[in-house]
Amino acid sequence: MNEAKLEKSTQEVTNGWPIVSASAVGIGLGMSPLPFYTIGVFVGPISQEFGWPPSKVLSATAAYCLALFIVAPFIGMITDRFGARKVVLVSIITFGISMMLQSLHTGSFALYLFLWALIAVFGAGTLPITFTKAVNNWFETHRGKALGMTLVSTGIFGALAKFFAAEITLLYGWRVAYVALGMLPILIAFPIALVAFRDTCDEPASESSFVRFKLPVMACSFAGMAILSYYVLEFIFNSVETSGWKLQYVTGVAFLAIVFVPLLMLTFGRLVSDPTTRKVEANLTSENEELYGFTFSEVIRQWRFWMLAVCFLVISVSIGAVIPNLEQIFVSKGFSLSEAVGIAILTGLAVLGGRVIGGFLIDYFWAPGVAFFFLSTPAIALYMLSGDSVSAEMATVAVLMIGFGAGVEYDFLAYLVAKYFGLRHYASIYGVLYSFFGLGAGLGPPLLSHLAEQEGAWGYVLVYSAIALVAFSIPLLSLGKYRDFKEE
Repeated sequence: MNEAKLEKSTQEVTNGWPIVSASAVGIGLGMSPLPFYTIGVFVGPISQEFGWPPSKVLSATAAYCLALFIVAPFIGMITDRFGARKVVLVSIITFGISMMLQSLHTGSFALYLFLWALIAVFGAGTLPITFTKAVNNWFETHRGKALGMTLVSTGIFGALAKFFAAEITLLYGWRVAYVALGMLPILIAFPIALVAFRDTCDEPASESSFVRFKLPVMACSFAGMAILSYYVLEFIFNSVETSGWKLQYVTGVAFLAIVFVPLLMLTFGRLVSDPTTRKVEANLTSENEELYGFTFSEVIRQWRFWMLAVCFLVISVSIGAVIPNLEQIFVSKGFSLSEAVGIAILTGLAVLGGRVIGGFLIDYFWAPGVAFFFLSTPAIALYMLSGDSVSAEMATVAVLMIGFGAGVEYDFLAYLVAKYFGLRHYASIYGVLYSFFGLGAGLGPPLLSHLAEQEGAWGYVLVYSAIALVAFSIPLLSLGKYRDFKEE
């Protein structure tokens, strides 16, 4: 029995590592991190050019997430019907174009909100909804770790995108920076997905013509990564000349080294993802594959579904809304903009740790308990930042704690959907729950920024967020034991 489990575990990794690698890059350069992590860089330049207060600039995230709230469920349904690969390949291109369109802002607030809503419409297929469907299908024994390794890229690429956007903005202006950001998924993520991303219902890697010609295809990804690396290093080295080496700059260099790992593995590794092997392991056939679990109509009548929707909505407001406002919060505490950006970038380092550690723990321990600990801990950090005086050391610790909690929400939500509702209509169910999470993440930044402007400071706003974070993490402990659909 142990030998059979070991063989199954080994086969999961052999088949699944290309899917995890491709998904990590696709999500990292997708709609989840790029607009969200970089808007803090653009608040200043856009406010200055159009004469808008920061809260008005950040209201873009509200338009973006209101559109996402409508679109995400449909993306899930389309993914369940047509497959993740088709949705991903189209969406990477359309998302990149929608990011470039942000350079067309004229000062019209209506146009500003419309173009941000287009990001959600054309980029929703690059969200974890699509990628995690494939990861869940390829992995069972190592599902938590696979999801953690897949989703860790949001923090890594989000941090690098901040550096990249800041340097391009300084050199050429914010409009060019948006065009450059839009090129990243097209140049880097699309060729990788073309070669390596496939679900268990797609053709084996050995039969793919793109795999046979992967070297010229992957060369495009290396070119895009070289452009990203050049401008990130320019920003880091210029900052080091001014203030010396700090943790955030060392982290940036380390992240650049990390993002080359999947490119090198996919370029020189052997891609052997074979769906027939996965079906044999899971005792599935082409006729009954992935049919265990509840249907979407059954799930929306369950209290667990609506409890998760409400809890993750509030959690995303409480913690997710703070991240785009970190630069503003630190500037209000007396830090310079470059110091604020540098400290805020450390969220990527904490996200990396949170996702790797959290993914490992939920494979061995009860996921709701782990989720409660990870999601409620950042409340301490929010309280630390609520004081009138915040030192650089305290700010650094607080950012690391916030990122550690923010590094696991997607992982836990994806894992909980698979464990409590099954994989039958996974993308449709996850898409609706993700839309609630995205709604909170979108409404939160302008809401918190507006409240801070009304209060004249961030202190009380951060305390309220800390209380809400703990209060809405507690209900996760009521989820109960996992469902075993294969025995039902």
